[in-house]
Amino acid sequence: MSQHPANRLTLTGVVGLAILALPVAATAQGAPAGQGTAAASQPLTRATLAAQIDATFKTLDANGDKTLNTAEIDAAQKKQVAQVQANMAKRLDAEFAKLDANKDGQLSLTEFKAAAPTPKVTPASELLGQLDRNKDGKVTADEYRALPLSNFDRIDTNKDGTISAQEKSAVEQSR
Repeated sequence: MSQHPANRLTLTGVVGLAILALPVAATAQGAPAGQGTAAASQPLTRATLAAQIDATFKTLDANGDKTLNTAEIDAAQKKQVAQVQANMAKRLDAEFAKLDANKDGQLSLTEFKAAAPTPKVTPASELLGQLDRNKDGKVTADEYRALPLSNFDRIDTNKDGTISAQEKSAVEQSR
């Protein structure tokens, strides 16, 4: 089963732990809680990052011996997992609450279907404006064919009247 990248923890080494715990470091240095996003938009100097990493290391070093052992790293990972799980549960609860229209704690098929996106339809007047080349308020067969055939001609780069797999692939890669 694959995980959503935001829900995956990849704590590779002490630096990974330090970077994941930067909000802890900011709090440890006296930054008010909840300013993580505001601080993230501010420029970050190397010296500030080093100070945050050092503060995080100190927080992770539970026994104060200036080294991290497997128990301390394990504790940090467990704390991070608990935070991710709590955030995920909060988001899921909020999404469920949005879908549960009658607030009975159950999701009916009707409520589920009501949450499905509805296809966006371009107004007929807008489509007419795009297709009606001579602006007479009507679309002739020639006007109707003009745009798709001009797109075909653009894709048919060797002008042999056929869109090859190679030409189709080139268009898909350019998107």
